[in-house]
Amino acid sequence: MKRILAPLSGAVATSALLAAVVPAPARAYDITVTSPLVPQAEVSSALAYWLGQGARALTVATPYLLPATIAATRAPRGDAEPGGDRGVVPAVAGARRVPGTARNVNLPRTAGRVFFVGADHRPHWCAGTSVQADHRNLVATAGHCVYEPVRRGSGAARTYRYWVFVPGFARGSAPLGIYPGKQAFAHQDFTRYGDLDRDYAFVGVHDGVLPRRVALSGAARYAAFTGPKYRTRTGYTGVLLTRAGRLGDKVGEQGLAYNLPVGGSLAVFGYPVGRSAGPAPTGLSRSYGRPFRVWDLTQKADELVAVRAPFVSAGGSPWLAAYRGGRGLGYLNGLTIGTSGQSIALSPYFDGELFHVYDAARHERVTSPA
Repeated sequence: MKRILAPLSGAVATSALLAAVVPAPARAYDITVTSPLVPQAEVSSALAYWLGQGARALTVATPYLLPATIAATRAPRGDAEPGGDRGVVPAVAGARRVPGTARNVNLPRTAGRVFFVGADHRPHWCAGTSVQADHRNLVATAGHCVYEPVRRGSGAARTYRYWVFVPGFARGSAPLGIYPGKQAFAHQDFTRYGDLDRDYAFVGVHDGVLPRRVALSGAARYAAFTGPKYRTRTGYTGVLLTRAGRLGDKVGEQGLAYNLPVGGSLAVFGYPVGRSAGPAPTGLSRSYGRPFRVWDLTQKADELVAVRAPFVSAGGSPWLAAYRGGRGLGYLNGLTIGTSGQSIALSPYFDGELFHVYDAARHERVTSPA
């Protein structure tokens, strides 16, 4: 296993990122740990839902947007800057790309879409990314892409059904596998009170499968086929599932950085869902920006950061510090949770409390399920 610390541009910048690396202690009482998102006994049903009918559910799923409207304004300069000891977790490389088969080689293989069935019983999607974990099985995304919005008096938020992660998703295909959710870790301030400053989640996933469609000759073979299957106008189709193994082994794992000074350049990756002018690009896209502090004091959103972006990216889209295109790796330092206006993307500030949640998830340090 090769661990990689991707450098920033120049030794001075690298020192700024890595200085004062002090791990923060975990605090279990801040953390919500779910019961299984997709229990082992339901994995087959979840795969059949997403891959049946020619993967129709994957193709018709709609982007899930944060229900709350955030009217973000710049935090005043005199306000206290976020503090705390800085920390980083190294990135880890995955399997080598096969020469000549990869498109957009400077884009991270770790990024993809998370799919789930929402409270409206319809398929939706957000973005997510693989991030470093002991068992190489962890996905980072926005909290509202795992949990239903909290309603006053409803208690803790509930998780969505049939949650899966599809890295490298494109036009209904899962070229790097499909990974059902296993267990989610989130901050209780989000799951109980809807605090947007804590709108993030880390999801451990089951080992993945690689789907491949095959023609089934006749009704008897169709009836005997045990995997996802469906009928077409011209015959019968089955979906063969082969083992893809662990997520991190397949696509690699981004590192993570927290308590960094606000203002360093970040690469923002995401699946666009809108654009301020002209048509939105398709597929995974990238932009760069320098974050600045914002807040919305009319709701629980006073520790956010923002970047200006040419397109509106889906919730859960990763923001990476020190990104190296050749390796496709960097340090996760932001996650899109929503927008303010047409061109401002918003993320929780990555602080020590986020690290507490992540640290429990990467070690699968289970406390008590929500």
